[in-house]
Amino acid sequence: MDHRLFKTLLVFSTVLLCAWLLFLVLEPFLALIVWAAAIGNVSYPLYQRLLVRCRGRESLCAAVMTSCIALALVLPLVGLIISLSDEAAQTSHYLERFTSPPSGAALADLLTHPALSPWLQQVRPLVESFDLELDTLLLPAFKQGATLMLNYATGIVKDLFWFLFKLLLFLITLFFVYKDGASFLRHCWRIMTVNEKLQQALSDAATRVLRAVFYGVILACIVQGFLGGLGFWAAGLPSPFLFGALMAICAPIPLVGTALIWLPGATYLLMQGQTLAGLLLLLWGVLVVSSIDNILRPIFISSNASLPILLIVFGVLGGLLAFGPSGIVAGPLILAIILVLLDAYRGGQLVQDGT
Repeated sequence: MDHRLFKTLLVFSTVLLCAWLLFLVLEPFLALIVWAAAIGNVSYPLYQRLLVRCRGRESLCAAVMTSCIALALVLPLVGLIISLSDEAAQTSHYLERFTSPPSGAALADLLTHPALSPWLQQVRPLVESFDLELDTLLLPAFKQGATLMLNYATGIVKDLFWFLFKLLLFLITLFFVYKDGASFLRHCWRIMTVNEKLQQALSDAATRVLRAVFYGVILACIVQGFLGGLGFWAAGLPSPFLFGALMAICAPIPLVGTALIWLPGATYLLMQGQTLAGLLLLLWGVLVVSSIDNILRPIFISSNASLPILLIVFGVLGGLLAFGPSGIVAGPLILAIILVLLDAYRGGQLVQDGT
């Protein structure tokens, strides 16, 4: 084998190994790194203006910006999570009894409740026409849903300290994104042999998509909070504005999101005998409040990112499936960067002139 070829393959293999090891080290924290980079990128113009007022003292300016982000976004979320953990500790005991072996009888009593039974009797003939038993469909569904809520409720309590630790790491990461992010990015560009025009195109695409995703998520959460508060008001529950605001804050939480607020409200109505209002609020929460973000978020992101809406839909949904919550940012960003690279390849601008 040619000596130069062997040396090149060795260097290439070493780089791949180092990249893989780096991924293994950072993988538990990729979500917080992605969100810190996204929030830092969106708010970086404010940091630059504040840096002038701080007379170029980067550490002071980064500390002030991080504190502002913590006060505006993090502290309300921490307070909500702590209060939810207290509620979850109590709710888990109730759900434990609900999902215990005698729960079949309890669920059967619920299905035969005088307020609920007439509604089920109207649906039963339609279901039985397909050779299906309504009881065998609903009982496992109720139990599975209660078990899911139990696992999530106990998970909030168990993972609270881990969440607070990751939150502290997020704030530290955000501080260094402000302080050293620009210089780190310039260092990366010097390593990569791409021309300045492509550098600018990639930077513009990343900034545009990150800001579009951030504003899209915020707008979708506001709409979900408004619709959730509207449902509380229509159902006659107190403080619809407060609970709507809580739903807007809970909306980005994976799996459950706004259900952390509207599901207890619907359960309360059912337990108080207001079956129609409880069922309508339950349907409103499932079909509208918890689902509309899948429609609104791609629309909001597409309108601000200057990308086709179908591409944004695949980017958001595919990113969520591949990377979890951070995929909301990573999915559209990856697609946007690939499009820029394809345009650069078509124009022959992937490398610097003369290299």
